[in-house]
Amino acid sequence: MLRGLYSSATSMLALMNKQEVIANNLANANTNGFKRDYISIRSFPEVLIAASTQGVGSSSLSQPIGRLSFGVGIGETGFVDTLGVLKETGEALDLALAGEGYFAVQTPAGEMYTRNGNFSKDAFGRLVDQDGNFVLGENGIIKINGSKILIDTSGKVFVDDTYKDTLKIRSFSKGELEKLGNNTFMANSAGKMASNVVVKQGYLEGSNVDATSEMVDMIATIRSFEANQRVLKTQDELLGRAVNDIGRLA
Repeated sequence: MLRGLYSSATSMLALMNKQEVIANNLANANTNGFKRDYISIRSFPEVLIAASTQGVGSSSLSQPIGRLSFGVGIGETGFVDTLGVLKETGEALDLALAGEGYFAVQTPAGEMYTRNGNFSKDAFGRLVDQDGNFVLGENGIIKINGSKILIDTSGKVFVDDTYKDTLKIRSFSKGELEKLGNNTFMANSAGKMASNVVVKQGYLEGSNVDATSEMVDMIATIRSFEANQRVLKTQDELLGRAVNDIGRLA
C-alpha cells in the first residue's frame, strides 16, 4: 500500500512540473521568437514482485507475484524549434528569419543566440536587442550610423547604400542549443553558417505556441493531478483503517 502512495506522489510531482511548463508557454504566447517548451512523463522501470515462502525442512523459496512500477518521473524535456507566424511591422530594424537559424548576440555571459529580431540602435549607433546586447555581424558588432538602412534577404547590412557587414546567423543540430532566460539560447558548439534561411526586414517572428492546444493540455494535466489526489486520499484512508481498526480488533 505504501508503494501506491509513492506512485501517486511521484505522479503528482511530475504533473506539477508539466503544469509549470504549460503555464510558461501560455505566458509567452505573444513573445517574439519564443519557442514552445515540452516535457514528457515516463514510468519508472518495472520490477518483479515476489513473495517469500518456506516449507518445513526446506530453504526459502521465491514465488513470483507480478510486475510493478514504482511511479513516474520526468522523461524528455526540450523545446519545439518550428517557425512562428511572421508579422509585418514596417520597422527597418525589425528582422525575422524565414527558415532555420538564429541571430548571434554578444551578452555579458558570452555569445548567445535568439530568434527575436526586435532590434534597435543604442546611443552610439550600435545594433542591439531588447536587452541591450550587441547584435553580431560576421566581423563583430554592427554600427549603423546613418538614415537609410537596408538589410537584404541574405543578411547583408547597408547603411546609406554603403555595405557595413553581414548578420551572423548560425544553425544548429538538435541538442546543440540550451534555453536560457530572456528568450536566448546557449550553444555547445559553434554551429554552422545558416544557408537555408531568408532574412525579412520589417517583420517579426511570433511565438510558435498554440494557446488552444496548451489550454487543452493544461486541463488534461489538472484532471490527472486531481485523479492522483483522489487515489492518494483513498490509500491514506485504507492505511488508516489497517492501522486503527485491524489493530484494535487484534
